Amino acid sequence: MVDIVQVRVSTDSSNSWIVHNGNEGFIIDCGCYWEHGILLAQKWNDSFPNGVLPSFIFLTHTHPDNIIGYVSLLNELNTTQLPVYVSDSSALTEINYWLEVWRRVNPFETSMLLDKRQSPDQFFYNDHIKILDRPLTIFNGQPLHIISNFPIAESIHASMIYLPSARALFTGDLVVIRSHLFLSPSDTYPDSDNHACNWIGILQSLRCTFPDATRIYPGHGDGPSTMSFTDTVETNIRWLSYMRSLVFNSCNTTHVMRLLEDGFHNYSNVEQSRASLANRIPYSAMAMGCKCSQNSPNSCGGLEPPVCQFVSKNRTTPLGPVALPIGCIQNKISSSFHRLETEHSVLFIIFLTNIF
Repeated sequence: MVDIVQVRVSTDSSNSWIVHNGNEGFIIDCGCYWEHGILLAQKWNDSFPNGVLPSFIFLTHTHPDNIIGYVSLLNELNTTQLPVYVSDSSALTEINYWLEVWRRVNPFETSMLLDKRQSPDQFFYNDHIKILDRPLTIFNGQPLHIISNFPIAESIHASMIYLPSARALFTGDLVVIRSHLFLSPSDTYPDSDNHACNWIGILQSLRCTFPDATRIYPGHGDGPSTMSFTDTVETNIRWLSYMRSLVFNSCNTTHVMRLLEDGFHNYSNVEQSRASLANRIPYSAMAMGCKCSQNSPNSCGGLEPPVCQFVSKNRTTPLGPVALPIGCIQNKISSSFHRLETEHSVLFIIFLTNIF
């Protein structure tokens, strides 16, 4: 029997997941705030009061809200290091970039939620994180499937983890439940709309790859979903597609967020989404020819976002399917390491024996 424990400090924070069978276990993502690592360690000790440590930690990606809780986790578990893996060297580059951003925006030394011990000046993250170069097995040899090498979307290099015996898919930030998706701001990545387009293609490929009985354990929001796998992924596709249609046709962040909130009720992370989209509005609309003025028009006369090969047409409503079919990962793969390419170059690296 596999037990999966969600750990987060609030509905707006990122998730960690403890996966164990009572005898051994591992952790997916470490959260951000100092409190998160402490809570994660406490939840681990609830399952292993005899002092057993996690076999490893796997990071779905290396944004700070997935990794810097590792410092307080170590502190609370009274150890100096645990095996921590990512699936590609580009994930190590990404963490260095974002830690510098956080140092400027939310200094570790003065933050109310972070701790100076989490600063890259005091804790050398790259000394702890290793690139996974072999298949991982858990619980008496059960394979853990690492799905990776996606095109740039929410992060430069993201991974998902699939545990066949539990039909559990840990999606990181690529699929969320009752939470707005975070888009890299255009002032950080000038081609960030291509990231949103890639993201839609990734989701479309996932929807036709995994069985509908798959349960999603996301990096943000509630989990696992009470909706079906297909409905959950489709909701994420609709959010991304609807967001694009609004952002490129408005100079008013408040207007865009109100429509998103109306179309997707009871979602968390609203304020973070507002801050993220504020870096796109009105610049995205102006790039499409909108004459933004001090009056901040709610709409720009029906402007449409740039062409995305994965979107059948630009939507002005959050309802109904929007994505075109693309290639799926083949149903059965027998060897332990594969690099696959779909019709539209959505790439995956998979450690597995048989995904179904």
